[in-house]
Amino acid sequence: MSATSPQHPRSVPAASRRLRRAGHAGRVLALLALSATALAVPVPAGAQARAEQVAVSLGDSFISGEAGRWWGNSTVTAAAGCTRGGTDRAAYRQRLICHYDAERVYGDTAVHGAGTGCHRSDVAEITGLRQAGLAPVNLACSGAETRHVIDEAFKENTTSQAELLARVAAIRQVEVVVLSIGGNDLNLSGMLRRCAALYLASDERSCASTGEGDRFLSALPEVEQRVTRAVQKIRQVMRQAPARSAGYRLILQSYPSPVPSSSQVRYGEGSGGKTATRTLVGGCPLWDADFDLMHDTLAPEIDAMLRRVATATGAEFLSMLGAVEGHALCERGTRQSGTLDDAAELGDTMEWVRYGTVGAKISQGHQQEAMHPNAFGQQALGRCLLSLYRDPGSRPCDATART
Repeated sequence: MSATSPQHPRSVPAASRRLRRAGHAGRVLALLALSATALAVPVPAGAQARAEQVAVSLGDSFISGEAGRWWGNSTVTAAAGCTRGGTDRAAYRQRLICHYDAERVYGDTAVHGAGTGCHRSDVAEITGLRQAGLAPVNLACSGAETRHVIDEAFKENTTSQAELLARVAAIRQVEVVVLSIGGNDLNLSGMLRRCAALYLASDERSCASTGEGDRFLSALPEVEQRVTRAVQKIRQVMRQAPARSAGYRLILQSYPSPVPSSSQVRYGEGSGGKTATRTLVGGCPLWDADFDLMHDTLAPEIDAMLRRVATATGAEFLSMLGAVEGHALCERGTRQSGTLDDAAELGDTMEWVRYGTVGAKISQGHQQEAMHPNAFGQQALGRCLLSLYRDPGSRPCDATART
């Protein structure tokens, strides 16, 4: 899968600050306005005539746009280059001084302290449906679980995502609702952190050898029920929506593996530790067995679980298993950006997944961005979604469909 010419969305920090000051109802209206007009992504001819038709994204970090701040990865520090090899979209110079403003990418959902950081980026997957003439409305939030879709507020979302969807449907024509959820119920990020800790400590054990993978898989049936309830809640909301949204489509999607299988990792396993090449250069401190656990077992099992939910609830299913294949973190054939590079122009060869912020990289962004599709990856997810929207029933980004 190769990258298309990358988009270069501009930021709207002033508009996002106005959104922060808005009241509860004002936030929803302002969010709709930002989603439809403020992000400087090309709008197809005739889109204005369909301004009332929207595509809504619900769920977690993989669809909110987490890690969209980055055009790939680089070991270049801020001192060596303001933009870190052209990767940092939040960087800018003012009077020769380098500044970083995550609002340029995440708007009002950048991290502003505890209980914030939905990280809805300007390249989030849902923006890919602009090419189909739909205005994107991003209600997803990094870190969200199924309960935050169903009936609980979380971070910048001052009520549940289902309630926010109801408010959108009350004033706009909802053409499609796209849901990404379940990963945080499984605490996938927590497991990956524990796996990384074993490698960083030069502990010869891996998550695979300690039974971490088996414990993870044992949680799938319970999470399958939770995701089912989330889908049913969305159905309930849309049944109560005005008739103009009656023909909406509901798409449930899965997740790509952020890492390749061990045979495709471009750095040797070594003996682990904080000074290992996989740690300091690659930002992928995992034992070979855990690369295989994630890529060959966990991601496909999560995909299969979500596919079952979609089938049982009558939702369309979008497998993302192959969305970053060939561009995963530390994968052979990919690269990081150097001091003189313009990373934004290197999408065909760059990694599409954000590395772990360990070692010298700790100053680059937030830990919650690690192991998520970066700006290139978000655009790839958007292309997967657009392909399914245009060709229902197709399997555009399902790695298993190619075998």
